[in-house]
Amino acid sequence: MPHNNTENCSISHFRYPLFTSTYSIVLIFGLPLNSLSLWILVCRNGLKKSVPVIYMANLALSDLLFTLSLPFRIIYFATGEWKMGNILCMIPGTFFAVNIYSSSLFITLISVDRMLAVVYPLRSRQFRTVPMAWVFCAIVWLIIVGMAVPTALNHPENMDKNCNVMRCFEKYSDTNWKNGFTILCCVSFFGILVPFCIILGCTVAVVRQLKGYSMATSSCNTELSKSKIVKLFLSNLLIYAICFIPFHIAFILFGLNKLGILHGNNTLQLYFDLHTVTMCMASTNSCLDPLIYYFSTKTIQGRARCDSASKTVGLGLVQSMSWNGQ
Repeated sequence: MPHNNTENCSISHFRYPLFTSTYSIVLIFGLPLNSLSLWILVCRNGLKKSVPVIYMANLALSDLLFTLSLPFRIIYFATGEWKMGNILCMIPGTFFAVNIYSSSLFITLISVDRMLAVVYPLRSRQFRTVPMAWVFCAIVWLIIVGMAVPTALNHPENMDKNCNVMRCFEKYSDTNWKNGFTILCCVSFFGILVPFCIILGCTVAVVRQLKGYSMATSSCNTELSKSKIVKLFLSNLLIYAICFIPFHIAFILFGLNKLGILHGNNTLQLYFDLHTVTMCMASTNSCLDPLIYYFSTKTIQGRARCDSASKTVGLGLVQSMSWNGQ
């Protein structure tokens, strides 16, 4: 929710072309990639046998919903005026939040699932089942729907009286800002900080466990590599940190400054610009996941042949490698 830090009614501020170009690029790549990913995951791999495919399909669906809402954002930031009504103003803003926090939660589920497959391959089998996966996904979507309602109500269109134009995605009232900041602090803790700590813990647990493993060969002729498994966890952790953590830090700093809680000379504009850049960084997450899906399709297809042989710790590693790219 950018701040109306200037009375200038033009769209010359760098956020307008930056948002327009960033969202256009995300739409161009994200829409076909997420559509293809979802088709591959659902139609080719199926949702009845593979737990990781279920998590990835839900993640792809979240990304797809976000990319479908981008044309509304592109039109607005290209013109600087909203003409499509209040409902269509609330939907794109809501889908942005839905994508961030659903992605965070699904990536957390994926990381926990991988960790269990590597660290506790036998004891965790009862938890890594298709019915349980669907239960966890349903819980995530219920949480997201519950969060989406207050988010949508707090993102209405609003009249910019100084410029006599209707605005969306920015220049909210002080009441909207206070409500939005409260919501942001809550979801930042439960939807970002806690999942990030869980993902970090899973990464550490896997790295420690792999130090004691000697590489084995599976019945599926899968080549196991400690470095590949570690890089798999670290890459997800890095993507998570780049896309989500900076956005929330910048948003909280900006909100604290705007509400008068955090004081500083000429810092509001700095935090506002930082928030703008990090919001663009957060939106690119929907383009990164499909690329990982694409490069992991072959290993996912081989998982079904490996599941029946997953009786040892070494074969637990095969499961982890077959879940590459979630």
